[in-house]
Amino acid sequence: MGKTNIFTLLMTVVVQFVVGYLWYSSYLFGDVLTSSGHTIDFLKLDVLSLLLLVLSSYGLTHIVDMLITHTGTTDVGGGMKLGLTVGGFGIGFPILMLLNLMGIGKVALLVIFTHIVLVTILTTVVILKLKKA
Repeated sequence: MGKTNIFTLLMTVVVQFVVGYLWYSSYLFGDVLTSSGHTIDFLKLDVLSLLLLVLSSYGLTHIVDMLITHTGTTDVGGGMKLGLTVGGFGIGFPILMLLNLMGIGKVALLVIFTHIVLVTILTTVVILKLKKA
C-alpha cells in the first residue's frame, strides 16, 4: 500500500461522475427515483457536491487499492469479484439499511444498490489496469 496516484484518483472521479450521470438520468433510472418522491440531481456542480465526490473517490480508491494489494488480485476477473464483494457487502448493504430506515422505496433501493456495486466494480478494474500500466 503506497501513496494514492493522482491520475488514479482522477480516473475514479470520472468513473463515478459518468456512471452516476447516466444511471440517474432520465435515460436509465431517473424516472424511478422521481416517481418515488426522491430526486438525485447528479449535475449539481456546487462546491460541496464536488468536494464530496472527490473525497468519496479518494476513500474508495484507497480502500480498493489496499484490498487489491493485500489479496494479491492481479487480473480483471479477480478485480470484478473483489469489487462485487466490497461494493455489495462492505458499502452497499449498510447504505441500503440506512436508506430503508429513511423510507426510500424498494425499487429506488435496488437502483441505488446496483449503482454502488457497479461503481465499485468499475473502480476496481480501473485501479488494476492503471497498476499494470
